[in-house]
Amino acid sequence: MIEGVIAALSPLSLFFAALGVVLGIVFGAIPGLTATFGIALLIPVTFLMDPVHGMIMLAGIYAGAIYGGSISAILLNIPGTPASIVTGWEGNAMARQGKAPLALGLSAVSSGVGGLISALALMFLTPVLAQLALRFGAPEYVALVIFSLVIVVVMLDTPIFANITGVFLGLIIAAIGIDPVQGTARFTFGFYQLYSGLNVVAVLVGFFCLPQAIILAAESIAGATASSVGRVGASPPGLVARIVFNNRWNILRSSALGTALGILPAVGPESTPLVAHTMERRMSKDQAQFGKGSEAGLISAESSVSANVGGSLIPLLALGIPGSGAAAVFVGALTLHGLQPGPLLFTSRPEVMYTFFTGFLVVNVLMTVVGLFGARYLAALLSLPKAVIATFVAFFSIFGAYAVSSNLFDVWVMFASALLAIGVGAVGIPILPIVLAFILGGVLEQNVAITAARAGGLGYFLERPIAMSLAALTVAIVAAVAWRAVRGIRARREGTKANAD
Repeated sequence: MIEGVIAALSPLSLFFAALGVVLGIVFGAIPGLTATFGIALLIPVTFLMDPVHGMIMLAGIYAGAIYGGSISAILLNIPGTPASIVTGWEGNAMARQGKAPLALGLSAVSSGVGGLISALALMFLTPVLAQLALRFGAPEYVALVIFSLVIVVVMLDTPIFANITGVFLGLIIAAIGIDPVQGTARFTFGFYQLYSGLNVVAVLVGFFCLPQAIILAAESIAGATASSVGRVGASPPGLVARIVFNNRWNILRSSALGTALGILPAVGPESTPLVAHTMERRMSKDQAQFGKGSEAGLISAESSVSANVGGSLIPLLALGIPGSGAAAVFVGALTLHGLQPGPLLFTSRPEVMYTFFTGFLVVNVLMTVVGLFGARYLAALLSLPKAVIATFVAFFSIFGAYAVSSNLFDVWVMFASALLAIGVGAVGIPILPIVLAFILGGVLEQNVAITAARAGGLGYFLERPIAMSLAALTVAIVAAVAWRAVRGIRARREGTKANAD
């Protein structure tokens, strides 16, 4: 552990942490670009780095982008990322009252504190969860993956049928290649390049990056102009510190909530601030101020959403189950460096884990400093023309897909993935279930095959209490959702009958 701390505080680690934070804030501040986009775009760059430095830089991009979305939300009421919608409610109202520097300062410090709390949770909870996961066999992983996919299906805001369709699409994409049991080719259509499956990085870049370039290019062609931001004053550090201290219990509550929600698959940073803001408003003595420039509302939203970042990395590193879309993209970075996310990381590469934990703490400290003193300068990025951004994104998407394996076929995989992402988006199918099912599909298939080979009957499963508990919990969730749907149908029928009478 000590070696990991020393490695994380080395000049090179600090440089990549700072670079990741600045790049992340840049991606987050520009409306239309997201944390998931930033991570997917720069995964190929980490191929040239030491695995630890690459992970620290990507963590900086993740945390920085989630915070960076608050800059445009506060100054223009245009959320840079979906996670900054609630920040726009409170922060832009403060900006209209002439308090933009204060709002930017509160956003930076509360984001940093929330991130630090989640970093501590990541450092101390992940090894405990990983130790428990070392007891997992194939049945436990089957139950865990199915539980995670069910959580995604029932908790996303999109229709359940669309979510289920997304999961099945992801599992089909994951099945491309050679059947691990039968040894026969599946869905390869005569392309030998597909025998080893799809390149994860190429698929992720196609899902998250190239479609965004197309959208930005279309907006530019349609005549959309860049936003104009005037001169922004410096944040008052003393006043910011006093307000944050007065809201210390608010930050602790919101950060704990954000970390806990981050651990759950599908409860990403987009919905977390809504829950935290609602909770804090109900507990506040000044509820009328919420939505009109409430400092407490801004602090709860920003601290919870930054805490969600660390929370989403806990199940990824401990169990190999991503807690959000951005965390799912992290899998691509880990596999690129030959690291398999899950409990074995703590036994095979413990120095990598503890260096990353310390690096994530450093990332949040740097994010606070850069946000507090540099946000007003980074606001100039909001004036960049969309055509310039679209060109940059398209170039790095193509370059990144090719660079990982120096294989032109991966570029075509990226284009096909982008077309799929655009197509499913047009019919209302969310991309997150597809991505999670694609990443977890191989784990599910492998462990189903092992379980089927070892299981001699029902007694085999009765001897696996963890697997049975996860299976029972999954069945209970499905039953609860089905019962709620049935009650909804009955209520609508009764309402229609009453109107007819």
